[in-house]
Amino acid sequence: MNVYLSENGDQLPTDVVIRWVNRSDLTPVPRSLEFTVKLIDGVEAKLKRGTIVWSGRENLPYKIVKTHKEPPKGEVQGKSQQQAMSVIALLASCAPLAEALKQAVVLRDTPFSNVLRSCGAFLRIGSDFAVPRFTCFRGRQPSYSVARVLQEEGAALVMIGGKLQVMRLTDIAKQEPVDDIGQVDSSAKIDSEFLELQQIPSFYSVDDTGAIVTGQMGESRVISFMPRGDQRQLRNASCVLVRSKTVDSQQCQQIQAGHVLTVGGENLVVITAAHAAIQKTGAMESYSRLWLGSLVNAA
Repeated sequence: MNVYLSENGDQLPTDVVIRWVNRSDLTPVPRSLEFTVKLIDGVEAKLKRGTIVWSGRENLPYKIVKTHKEPPKGEVQGKSQQQAMSVIALLASCAPLAEALKQAVVLRDTPFSNVLRSCGAFLRIGSDFAVPRFTCFRGRQPSYSVARVLQEEGAALVMIGGKLQVMRLTDIAKQEPVDDIGQVDSSAKIDSEFLELQQIPSFYSVDDTGAIVTGQMGESRVISFMPRGDQRQLRNASCVLVRSKTVDSQQCQQIQAGHVLTVGGENLVVITAAHAAIQKTGAMESYSRLWLGSLVNAA
């Protein structure tokens, strides 16, 4: 739960950090950081909005996007009342994807890495693919448009070991498990074909000749129109990871979104991993919560 104020190791004292949560997701912004600190020794001035801090197992840079100063706790330390401040920060290299664009970005037949750079993200990815078209208007957050491109390609941004890459969902699901939770399945579980049929649509479009083009249409589910989509994109868009289980464990920062775990003999993809540490009655409690799911194809 270390939080560094500079890359060379200027660290916030651990007794100042009350709560710390580092999240890993399969989203255009694959890492986020939340922590709560005591406002002592000029801490507030060091954690202003826009400041870069370093944290987590990978010691990645995060940009502070929100601070929330809480009311006094009613406790006095020295000559002043104790107060706390909550901080939310996003992975610095991807933070621009969550901010409204100052000017529109319209691209055709360009590498995915160029899409990210054009939207302000300054990061390298280990694999790439061609994007037929990309549009994000001024005043919109590019993360939504980036997520749509990834959906049309049946892919996700995966950051493991501090390195970012684009992976097909089918390739993610085929990975070897990094750990085995055990033969006894004690996870919280969600299972609803009813919700899947309502929330995972089959897509259709119209080609240049005016003919209807369809993706996966094998089941009675909701149908959605995708402008200018070809059959490959229509099929990819209905191939998604569906969350089915939640597992609580001791802190395991080595497990990140994009890894595969075996739970009760079933291989599941880690969709979100949250690693936390909280001060309680003078002691530090550490734990992790993993949201797991499997690949569903709307066939």
